[in-house]
Formats: sequence, C-alpha cells, structure tokens
Amino acid sequence: MSNDCSLHRLPRAGIDPIDSEFMALSMLSLMIDAPMRSETVVMLLDHEHRGISLLVVSRTVPFDSLFDVIDVVIQSQHPELGAIVVATIRPPAPGVPDLDEHDVDRWLEASEMVEDAGLELLEWFVIGANVNCPRDLVPEPPRWTARR
Repeated sequence: MSNDCSLHRLPRAGIDPIDSEFMALSMLSLMIDAPMRSETVVMLLDHEHRGISLLVVSRTVPFDSLFDVIDVVIQSQHPELGAIVVATIRPPAPGVPDLDEHDVDRWLEASEMVEDAGLELLEWFVIGANVNCPRDLVPEPPRWTARR
C-alpha cells in the first residue's frame, strides 16, 4: 500500500466524516509503513464518524493481538469516541494467503467486543498483497451507512 495521497482532499479531523471504505483506506494508507511490516492501525472516530486520532501499534503478531489493541482503545474511555476503523497489516509472504482461517471468527469477536463497549466497529481491513474485509465473508452488509 502506498503512502501517497490519492485523488481527493482528505477529511479534516473533527470536521469531515469518514463515511466510506474508500475514505477510510485513503486515511489509513498515510499511516502504513513502506515496506510493510506487521502492525495494527486504528482510526478513532466520534459519534458522527469524524476523526479524533490515529493509533499505530507495531509488531502486532500473533494475529490475535488485534484484541489487545482493541482493548487498549476501549479502556482509554475517550469521551468523544463513538466508532473505530481497524487495519491489520500483514506483509505478503509467498504462498501465504492474506486472510487467516480464523479471521471471520476474529471479526465476529472484535465486533462484539466493540459493541459491548458501546462503540461501533465500522470495518476491519486486513492488508497484505490485497485489501480484505473479513466482514465480507459473513452475511453482513457494510456498516458505513447503517447508522445514519
């Protein structure tokens, strides 16, 4: 994934909502190291899906460390926090698929964890050779417009 800004103006923190997968990936691409390394990036959004902060956690291996990162975000109890977008970066490896066989279960557990905290998990991207959303593997629609 490139760190180059794409074709549009990026949303301003606290002003413009992040309301699409495209917009979220544009923001995340600015934070992802090149060359790729194992890390997790979290966009913290308010209740109107406007940016509050970005959190980057390096060396998030094993894959279940996703839950530790989400737990840190939840425990922060940021008063304005309403939603998050998470990206797990998994550097491509020959013969290894981007998605792990347990990623659907991770999506369901992470989603429940965030919801139990009174927050919204808008999306979890798994970024390797391609960009994947484990949510796409369960019969669940995108959440970008579901709340409005």
